[in-house]
Amino acid sequence: MVRLFKKLLNLVLGIILLPLVVPVSKSFYNQLTGIGIGDLDNPRYFLWGIAAYLLVHLFFFKPNFFYNLGHEVVHVISTWLSLGKARKIKVSGQGGSVQTTKSNFFINLSPYFVPIYPILISIAYFTISRYQNISAYVPYFIFGIGFTLAMHIIMTVDVLKIKQPDLVKTGYLFSLVSIYVLNVILLGLVINLIFTGFSFIGMLSEFWIQSKELYSIIYRQLFFVRVGV
Repeated sequence: MVRLFKKLLNLVLGIILLPLVVPVSKSFYNQLTGIGIGDLDNPRYFLWGIAAYLLVHLFFFKPNFFYNLGHEVVHVISTWLSLGKARKIKVSGQGGSVQTTKSNFFINLSPYFVPIYPILISIAYFTISRYQNISAYVPYFIFGIGFTLAMHIIMTVDVLKIKQPDLVKTGYLFSLVSIYVLNVILLGLVINLIFTGFSFIGMLSEFWIQSKELYSIIYRQLFFVRVGV
């Protein structure tokens, strides 16, 4: 009975949090316009990156090896941050593993919440731009961020269906919504540190305002009944 109650509670929480997907996506997307150069529409390249990955995923192949590689790399980094050691990394298209001297909630679950490839692309832009002007290539980096973010989110959804880690035991819908929102927020923070014109504070502010407005609309629709005269 207790287990059933927890599942129902987590389902309800997942449904309550689900609307957050819309404002966090819009606030992130709107901030991308700030890093445009001239007439270039960087958000468009971001959407093209997402669309390109969807085509690859649906009609060509699933990049299991690259996803698993990124997954294990984040395990290693989170182990180092936890003052542990990692060794014997194994990666294949079927999965991956790494031996660590520590194991905790952060180490186990960080790969789902950290979009490693979009972050690496952002760091690559930052590093190269320190030595030469590559502003004309910003759209291509934005395309790559959209492509790899879509890969991370979609592949994570696929993996969670199969592996069912402790994260999913808290509720599948609740887990997916949490993963998506935190991935977008973390990526926004990284882009803010690297690309000029992207405001992380502005993104959070817009996210907060739009969330309040959206929940207000939902509340009015659910609990205010208009009585005809």
